[in-house]
Amino acid sequence: MKTDETVVVTGVTSGIGLACARTLLRQGSKVIGIGRREDRLNALADEFHGSFHPLQCDVRDKQSLNERINELPEAFATISKLVNAAGLLQGHGKLLDITDEQIATMLDTNVHGLINVTRALLPRLIASGQGHVVNLSSIGAHVHYQGGHVYAASKAFVDHFGRCLRTELVGSRVRLTTIAPGKTRSEFALVQNEGDQARADQVYSSLTPLQPEDVANAVVWALRQPPHVNINLIELTPADQELSYR
Repeated sequence: MKTDETVVVTGVTSGIGLACARTLLRQGSKVIGIGRREDRLNALADEFHGSFHPLQCDVRDKQSLNERINELPEAFATISKLVNAAGLLQGHGKLLDITDEQIATMLDTNVHGLINVTRALLPRLIASGQGHVVNLSSIGAHVHYQGGHVYAASKAFVDHFGRCLRTELVGSRVRLTTIAPGKTRSEFALVQNEGDQARADQVYSSLTPLQPEDVANAVVWALRQPPHVNINLIELTPADQELSYR
């Protein structure tokens, strides 16, 4: 099913971002993938020749991001959809157990990075007349748990930022959806555990986690709703994930 839309997906080199890009590409959309790992970006460009445009950039680097977007080839310059999937969790334990660098990395990526990309692309989304922003939040934005502190609060920001931005977008023909997944098997836990695969696997040992494709299906479903329908929020969790914290 070929479409005329171009979608920007951040965090496209792994996890939910990669699953969103693959799903959209297979459905006929063109995708601009933002990520830091050049080899993975190039592999996607080779696999989806002509439909995927790699944009190697760190969402935290506002200047570089804006420069790269302004250099997009004409075939990818008209953008109507944005999926903000870049995000990460670093460190373990209580607030005093994590480092200043880990705190800064989470806030710079999950908060400032999302703002940078949204501000850079919003004029194009509005101009398209069929814009849609999808922000990846977390179930942690809505429930509290030990060790959540900075990460969960950063995702609560994503949730509230989206709600406030949506009030500004009413009448602009730009929709906004927040997706809040529970535990999802991806490189997310590997990053948190600094590459320790055994510790990363332990994160999912007590349940059957979501797969990135499960979340991507929710993202694409929201994007595919009729123009008069806005999906405000989707929460999805593993059926056996406990959400009662005390």
